Amino acid sequence: MNRMAFARVLAFLPVLTPGFGAAGEHQLLSLVTAQPANPPEVTATGRILPVLRANVGARLSGRIVGWAQTEDKALLDVGMVAKEGQEIFRIDPTTYKARVDVAQAALQRAQAALADLKAGVREESRQALRAAVAEIDARIAERKTDEARFRRLVEEDKTVPVKRLEEVQLQIKVLEEQRRAAQARLAEAEAGPTITQVAVAEAAVAEAKALLATAELDLRDTVIKAPFTGLILQRFKSPGDYLNNAPFTEVLDLASVDALEAELRLPETYYQQIVPGQTKVRLRTPLLKADLMLPVTRVVAAIDPQSGSFAFRVRIPPEQRGQLAGGVFVQGTVILDGAATAVIVPQRAVIGAAGAEGEAAVYVAVDGKMSRRPVVLGDMLTEAVLIKSGLKPGEKVVLGPAEQLKEGAPLPDYLLAR
Repeated sequence: MNRMAFARVLAFLPVLTPGFGAAGEHQLLSLVTAQPANPPEVTATGRILPVLRANVGARLSGRIVGWAQTEDKALLDVGMVAKEGQEIFRIDPTTYKARVDVAQAALQRAQAALADLKAGVREESRQALRAAVAEIDARIAERKTDEARFRRLVEEDKTVPVKRLEEVQLQIKVLEEQRRAAQARLAEAEAGPTITQVAVAEAAVAEAKALLATAELDLRDTVIKAPFTGLILQRFKSPGDYLNNAPFTEVLDLASVDALEAELRLPETYYQQIVPGQTKVRLRTPLLKADLMLPVTRVVAAIDPQSGSFAFRVRIPPEQRGQLAGGVFVQGTVILDGAATAVIVPQRAVIGAAGAEGEAAVYVAVDGKMSRRPVVLGDMLTEAVLIKSGLKPGEKVVLGPAEQLKEGAPLPDYLLAR
């Protein structure tokens, strides 16, 4: 329980004990009003935070050769606003432009090779290949005639040495191998390229296109633009400085202007009562002409163990932000859901097993009679107890000895007179 709620408990504890009647007669029964553990609204404080924040730099290495300017020719600097898509700075593109030129030439070469392969061998070339095969056939026929003549001279006339016959036979074998190679070239020319050859050439074209796209991307990224409309919080580099891509060199710290959130904090006892999209918050700050009533956008699901608090955020529409900027102090009034508020009653109002959920009960005054009400207990305080469910704020709880509390029993006249 927070300190405010505990102080409220202490404030009403003295009235919980039974009083005395006008004639001094001791009254055994009394009524007490169930008090809400938390007020219907609570104040939270926090800061305005940008939804987007980026450290802007270059993906590539290079020297800064250009920097954005305002309309009055001043360099874009801290405290100024950069519009989304606006050029902030650029690095020297010379090397990256040369890489694009090389990649374009490689692509043209690969495309030409593919086109030449698909076009096939020209008819003039095929005719030349056929003529080469025919020439080799003629030479083979001539050498076979010489072979028959030398065989007769060697075997019958015995006027020529055997070596001359062997030389002719070797020449025939060489010519036959040449003919097979020429015939293969002719068959390849007439059949055209194979599926594999075409696939390899097409892959070479695709690779060249990818390399060109990468080079063009690098050239494009020599111009650095604002990723969103934001305020320049810090500037780390200036024109002429050299940037590295590894490690990354920061140039600007940019925070969104239009996308803002108020981050507020509350004690953890309120954690269950802050519902995104339902809980409303009234924001106040001198930078706003009027208070803003906005719903909670999201709850940060983490409790700070040091302060025992949690954070929640409220998105501020751009058209309602006025002069708000990141870091501005803001105060918010959180409108709590009364139905979800636990109540406080004296410990002696609880009947039954006080330590077991579902077994405890209190007696409530309803239409002049006592009505037994099962309740679920929460934290035990010094003389009071939190009722998590079963009892609403403002209901009258009957106090007195257990033997005097009965379901349906009428309330004494001195209680009804109050």
